[in-house]
Amino acid sequence: MASVDLYDGQLLTIKDHIIHLRKWLREQQPILNSLDTDEFLLRFLRVTDFRIAHAKERLIRFWQYRTENLQWFTNRDLLKSPLMCEIGQLVYCLQLPKATKDKHLIFLMRMGRYNPTQYTFDDVTRYAFAVADILNSQPAAQLYGFIILLDFTSIRLKHISQFTLDRIRRYIDCWEKMYPIHVRQIHVYNYPTCLSPLFHFLRMFYRGEFHDRIYFHSRSSDDSMRKSLHMYIDPSLLPVEYGGQLGSVESEMNQSFRQWTQERNDSMILLEQYGVDLEHITQLLTNVRKECNL
Repeated sequence: MASVDLYDGQLLTIKDHIIHLRKWLREQQPILNSLDTDEFLLRFLRVTDFRIAHAKERLIRFWQYRTENLQWFTNRDLLKSPLMCEIGQLVYCLQLPKATKDKHLIFLMRMGRYNPTQYTFDDVTRYAFAVADILNSQPAAQLYGFIILLDFTSIRLKHISQFTLDRIRRYIDCWEKMYPIHVRQIHVYNYPTCLSPLFHFLRMFYRGEFHDRIYFHSRSSDDSMRKSLHMYIDPSLLPVEYGGQLGSVESEMNQSFRQWTQERNDSMILLEQYGVDLEHITQLLTNVRKECNL
């Protein structure tokens, strides 16, 4: 197995990294209780370029955000939960079938697709993160990352009333800081002008690389919005609803995607039994940051 990094003056293989990370995790119990399979740990090593201390910090953050937001990371069985099954049929979110020429995967979220008098923002977010847990198990997601397309078509005032600043901040934090993937671009599509102040605030709040990856395609004519989106995502990769050359998201595209996620349901549910003791997380982070600065 090829050597990939130096740690404490020693040349390590990928397997060495995994063994080290697993040993460290077990030493943190019961404060930090984590899945420690080879496949799971490799996700965090890949996204941090096999820098062990950074992988440790990313692991802590992964379990921190899940423990802080249990309303989004529990009761998500895609086969047995009536709520999750209903939301899945709404075509609320799915991974599009083709990747970009740079091998980035495309994750579509249709923010106005659900009935806000029947479902809450927390309901659909629970479903979206259940799907995201499954998507992030793909090696391509870890190696090449995602483009996220947020479609606000059909958004209504009752939807917007659920978008509190605290809830949106937590939502973005989970996407930006929790998952062991790279978010390459975020496209905000067909949004009403009343949301412009909120998006402006969020861009000011999330400065740096994440801030610079957000692109806006405001509500105007369908043709101009699509042309704006096509400057970044080739039409051959998009459904017809976005001026693309693929089929409709309402067709077999969603059926195939739902079947694919349901086949991986057990691996997603497994994550619900782990977490971190939030009272001691500051010390854990302090320790790994010392390692990062060595």
